[in-house]
Amino acid sequence: MPEPMNISSRYYFLAATALLVLSFLSFGTALAINSWLASGRIVPGVQVDGIDLSGLTAQEAERLLVPRAEAVGNTVLFLQAGERTYTVKAKDIGIGADVELTLKNALALGHSGNLWQMLRERYEIKKTGCSLPLELSLDRQKLQGYLGELAQEINLPPRDAYLILNEKNEAEPVPGESGRALAVPESEERIVAAVKQGGGRVALVVKEVPPKRTLEDLWRSGIRDVVALYTTRFNAADQDRTYNLKLGAEAINGYVVAPGEVFSFNEVVGPRDARQGYREAPVIIKNELVPGIGGGICQVSSTLYNAVLLAGMDPVERSNHSLPSAYVGLGRDATVVYGSIDFKFKNTRPEPVMLGSRVHGNALTIAIFGTLREEKVEITTTVQEEIPFPVLFQEDPTLKPGEDKLKQEGKPGYKVVVRRRIWRGDRLVRDEILSRDTYQPQPEVHLVGPVAGLEAPLAPAQVSPQPEENH
Repeated sequence: MPEPMNISSRYYFLAATALLVLSFLSFGTALAINSWLASGRIVPGVQVDGIDLSGLTAQEAERLLVPRAEAVGNTVLFLQAGERTYTVKAKDIGIGADVELTLKNALALGHSGNLWQMLRERYEIKKTGCSLPLELSLDRQKLQGYLGELAQEINLPPRDAYLILNEKNEAEPVPGESGRALAVPESEERIVAAVKQGGGRVALVVKEVPPKRTLEDLWRSGIRDVVALYTTRFNAADQDRTYNLKLGAEAINGYVVAPGEVFSFNEVVGPRDARQGYREAPVIIKNELVPGIGGGICQVSSTLYNAVLLAGMDPVERSNHSLPSAYVGLGRDATVVYGSIDFKFKNTRPEPVMLGSRVHGNALTIAIFGTLREEKVEITTTVQEEIPFPVLFQEDPTLKPGEDKLKQEGKPGYKVVVRRRIWRGDRLVRDEILSRDTYQPQPEVHLVGPVAGLEAPLAPAQVSPQPEENH
C-alpha cells in the first residue's frame, strides 16, 4: 500500500493544481479578450459626421456613409472673384468623400497597441465618445484645371508705363496699370475648406500684379523725349492694306530696345499670315504688284527705318525693294519678308529707346523716344544712274493686224547712294554711306495684233523669281 500523504505534501499539491487551473483560465480569458478586441467591428462610441457607427462592421458602416458621401459631392459652391460669381458642385471639380479612408480611421480606434492600451482607448471612447470627420477625396489635377480655366477669365496682365506720340508730335506719358492674377494654391485651400463646412460662398484669392515698368522707371532710364520721328502717307481707302499697316504699327508700339541690343522686325512683329489677322493686299512678286497676305507691312518697316536713321542708330540688316516705293524716296525703304528678309538695327545710343507709332487718317508716324541731344542728322540720296526701261510686245489675237495697244507704262530703274551726316553743333561727327541700292525698271508692254510671217508669239522677257515683298 502507498504511504499516506502528509499534510505538507497535500498542501503543495493543492497549490500546484490551483495554479495550473488559473493558468489555463488566464490563457483562455486572454484568448477571448484578444478575439473580442480583434473582432473587425468599430468600437462603441465612434461617430462619423454625426452618424453613430458603434459595433458596426466596415460593410455595415459603409452603407450608412454612402448617402452622406453623395451629399458631399453635390455640395454647391459659389466662387466669388470681384464682381463675378461662378456656381459649381464639388464633384464637378474633383472633390468628394473618401469613404474607404474614413472607415479605415474608424476601425483603427481601439485596435492598436498592446492589450492594455486597446482596453484603455476603448474605455475612453465609450466614456466620452469620439467624432471623426468624413474624409475628403481630392482630384488635384481636376481642381487645378478648373481653376486654370477661371484664371483665363479673371487674370488681367499689368500694363507697363509707356509714351505715346500725341497729335502735336510730343511725348505723352501713359502711367502703368496693375493687373490681377488668381492665386490657385490659396483658392484651392479655401474651396476644400468650404466643402468641409458644407459649401456656400467662397472668396477666391485674387492678387494684384504691379506693372514691371513705371513712369519713374522711364524717366530714370532716360526715356522721356522724342529724339526722332518720321511720317509716311498711304491710301486710307485701301482698307485691307490699311488694316495690315495698323497691325504692324501696333506690334512695335511701346517696344523698348536696350543699349547695344539689336532689334529684329520679324521677331517682334511675327508672321504676317491670316492666322495673325493679316489680310490680302498688294505685294511685290517678280517685280510686279500682285495680291498677297500682309501687303502694307513694308511701309511700317520703312517708316521705322527712317526714324532709326534720324535717331543716329545703326542699321544692321536692311534690303531695298526691287521696285521704287510710292510712300518713301529712293534708298529710304526697308523691305521685309518673314523668314527670309529682315530689318534689324542696333541701339547705339547710351540710353534705352522706346518705339512709338501713331496711325491717323492717311498718315503713319513712328517715333523714337529717348534722351534728346544737340544733334543734327542729314540724309541725302544721290541717283548715280537711271536704268532705261525695255519695251516689250505681246501678241493679242483679239486685235487687228498692225493694231498696237499700250498694256503697261514703262518706268525707269535707278542706282542710288544714300549718305548720312551727323553734326553736333558745328562739328561733323559722322559722315557715312548707308547703302548702295538698285531698283529694277518696269518694262513698257504693248499688245499687238497678229504679225504676218511670225512663227511664234511675242512675249516679255523672262524675269528670275524674287522673294515676295510686303509692299
